[in-house]
Amino acid sequence: MTIDVLGGLRVGGPGGDAGPTAPKQRQLLGLLVLRADEVVPATTCMRELWHDQPPRSAATTLQTYVMHLRRVLAHADVPARVVTCERGYRLRVDPLDTDLGVVRARVREGEERAAAGDPTRAARSWREALALWRGAVLADVRTGPVAQQIAGHLDQWRLLLVERYLEAELRCGRHRQVVPTATALAGRHPLSEPIHASLITALHRSGRQADAVRAYERLSAALRRDLGVPPSEPLRRLHQAVRTGAAWLDPPPPAAPVLCLDALSALDAGRRPFLVPTPPGGTS
Repeated sequence: MTIDVLGGLRVGGPGGDAGPTAPKQRQLLGLLVLRADEVVPATTCMRELWHDQPPRSAATTLQTYVMHLRRVLAHADVPARVVTCERGYRLRVDPLDTDLGVVRARVREGEERAAAGDPTRAARSWREALALWRGAVLADVRTGPVAQQIAGHLDQWRLLLVERYLEAELRCGRHRQVVPTATALAGRHPLSEPIHASLITALHRSGRQADAVRAYERLSAALRRDLGVPPSEPLRRLHQAVRTGAAWLDPPPPAAPVLCLDALSALDAGRRPFLVPTPPGGTS
């Protein structure tokens, strides 16, 4: 890959960084990569760099930063360049030359495989996508309000992707492999019902009913303490199924279909997919 942003900003691929060193130039390049192949208005660039208090020389200074970025990218010998458009600037780069672009491609691939009823290959695609996420978006860049908003959106999207991945692994019957991953994620996201649903299901299917009940109780306590709400009805139903050993919670047969939900569309629509086993006659 040419430019990475899922972690620190890195130009030139693994093993080195030929990117800019000046903070403002790194900030500008990070924004352009997050919106690769889109026109980013100059006013948006200025807001990112100086918030709502740009200096009088902001337009000229921005042009200077762009000029330096062009030199940096040319010197790094990467197939990406910044072009001037009528209202702003665009980073011309093949999406597959950025880690974010590759992640998006893997997620789409996983969605297609899930829709085709192939949870094994869907899980593999989503696992590959998650493996490219080295850390927080632009972790070593002092970002402004525009990049921070995009990064926040991507963080939520990543969480949805994690939830989809765990659910697919469970549908593949890989509950024992899910337990350590879901345990670690539940610790990092103590209020995430979908992650805890996957953990509770994986523990139950691994013969650890008491641990599954404890996982539910920890989630319930955290929700009541931090949000003042009880677990949702699907979580309560899952908890009851664990305690009674309901047959519908058993691992599905290998050919079980996969519920397909476009995570990006769900996020944009303000909905949260909740993917847990569903008892007969019910919906999750």
